[in-house]
Amino acid sequence: MNQLLVSTAQLIDRGVGSFCRLVLITTGMFMLAVLTIIVLQRYTGIGTFDSGSELCSLTFPIFVMAGIVDAARKGAHVATQILLNALDSTWRIVLVVFLHGITAIAYFYLCWYAYQNALIAHDELSTILQVPGSLGYGSLTVGLFLVGLCSVGAIVRHTLGHEPVHVNLADAGPGVV
Repeated sequence: MNQLLVSTAQLIDRGVGSFCRLVLITTGMFMLAVLTIIVLQRYTGIGTFDSGSELCSLTFPIFVMAGIVDAARKGAHVATQILLNALDSTWRIVLVVFLHGITAIAYFYLCWYAYQNALIAHDELSTILQVPGSLGYGSLTVGLFLVGLCSVGAIVRHTLGHEPVHVNLADAGPGVV
């Protein structure tokens, strides 16, 4: 049973990592293309792309949440890394499990409230494209949920799977906490 939980946690972690990288690349390239078109139109005098800035404004929160989820999934926080360097392997596990536990609780709690706000903001529409305001809160809700989910997975991997805590993320390999 423990091995099944650990394998599931590893699978979810890899899946969330792949999803985040896909979202980062897709939204980043999309925003770059839209901004390039806007600049070219502005300086060539061809005309304007009225909804371009609104598209970027709607896409940016999705881009940011994917980055936050990927960073949280990897445990890539400067303060955490400094403290982990000062501890031996046993205390590193204790600290990481504690931090992931607090993170999971906080992010699941925030996820619930972001979802509530998404329901409220659904009736608000953006100025040009008439996109529901729930889009931003929806990406926030998904991002907060994924951070909490990855934190629970990290707790399972470190406690039941006895996965070591890697202080130098460059040495750990891609996607390893």
